[in-house]
This record gives sequence, C-alpha cells and structure tokens, in this order.
Amino acid sequence: MNKVMDLNALIKASEINTACTKAYKAITNAFGYTANSTLTNRLPVSSVIYAAILFVCSTGLARATDYLVDVVVFENMAAARSVSPGPLYYPKLTSAMGLTSDRAASSGFELVEDGLSLAEEAEKIRQSGSYRLLRHFAWRQPGLDNQSSKPIRVNLGRTLPVYISENISAYDKYIPASTQPTGDKTRQLNTTTVNGSLNVRLGRFLHMDVQLVFTDIENSRSYRLTQSRKLRSREYHYIDNERFGLLVRILPIEGT
Repeated sequence: MNKVMDLNALIKASEINTACTKAYKAITNAFGYTANSTLTNRLPVSSVIYAAILFVCSTGLARATDYLVDVVVFENMAAARSVSPGPLYYPKLTSAMGLTSDRAASSGFELVEDGLSLAEEAEKIRQSGSYRLLRHFAWRQPGLDNQSSKPIRVNLGRTLPVYISENISAYDKYIPASTQPTGDKTRQLNTTTVNGSLNVRLGRFLHMDVQLVFTDIENSRSYRLTQSRKLRSREYHYIDNERFGLLVRILPIEGT
C-alpha cells in the first residue's frame, strides 16, 4: 500500500533540520523527483519508507538546531557630543525574561561567556574614538518559531529614576516618561542606559526583533530603536540609529 507525502511539508522541515534534509534528498534522488517538479508536488512512497522519513524528521525536529546569538552594543560618540535635552521613554515590555532567570533556563536559554565570535570586533570598538563599547554578551537558545519565541530582557549601563503614567494602555511599545513626577506621571521606575528586549525567532529565516531605548542620562533624552530584521546565520549584521546600535552574529550549533 502506498501513502502520499506532502513534499512542501518535508521541505519546510528540511530547512531547519540537517537530518531531515538528508532524508529528503535521499528520497527525492531515489524517485528522481524534486521540489521544482510539476504535476501535483506530491511524492508517493511505500508505507515503510514513509514511516522511516517521518521518524527521521520528527525526531530530528525535536532536537532542532540551537543557536549562539552574539551581540555587541555600542554608542556613537560623535552623536553624543551634540545631544540636547529631549523626550524620555520607557519600553513597554510584557513577557521578556532575564538571561540568568529560572524561566530562561527552563526554556533552553543559556548565557555564554567564553569563545565569543565577535570578540575581535568588540575590541576594535573599545579602542575606537568614534564609538564606545557598552556591552558584549551572548547566549544560546533553541530555534523557536514565531508563536513560541521568547524575548530576552536587556538592561545595560547606569540607572536613572523616571516617572510614567499609571495608565499605560494607550501606548504600544514605548511609554513617555519624565525625570520628575508631573501631571499624570506619578509611577516611579528605574531605567538604564540601554533598556528593552531582543527576540530571536525562526520562521523560514532567522529574525531578530529589537525593542530598545537608549537614554542619555546626562541630558535626559531617549532614543528608540525598533526593528524586525531578517538575519542570515554566520553573517555580520548592524542594527542601529544615529545614537547607538548593535552588531549581531548568529551561529547555528550543530548536533543539538
């Protein structure tokens, strides 16, 4: 008895799993069939082979590749010399978790401190007169899809007390703030030089969602950085604005 395998589903699985890729290639080569073939884009295989392929893919996907996320956070010193007072903001975060928290550990996230791939680039920034290194950090995480991805909390640098409104329902990603209680801004919180979250998720490609606020504490002014960037693994990516930015590199960890 023959069963029918949806080749599109297998291709989608193979994009994120090496074992499934090998199984997919073996089957398609054996039957002389590729994803670009016309007809119905479905591949008939025997029950035994069908079961074997499903086993390889399902067990492989349960051990889907982990990723090392390497991040360098830097400040643009040229922009720092021309800063004037301006609006303050506090990031509105609902589910971000600290990298060293129990929740992060139970979700498969782990802070990595040794052997970072951007060490040389971070040192160049440290020695540069044009930029200031704020932090170099990295973590390991599973390849989570859009629905199950988990943002990590970012708190870097000096602390500044700010005041926000008690009612923040009208704000989406950033809440207006002030350094003194004024009008409806009566709730006190502490912000930091860089405050917000980073979220790495895996669809057809890797993506990083950035929601960060850089606050110039000397001048009481905030700069928001909001991006959703498609990232290719192993490549170097800059995500920045006129005041601060990130250098990001994501490396797949095979055999997980």
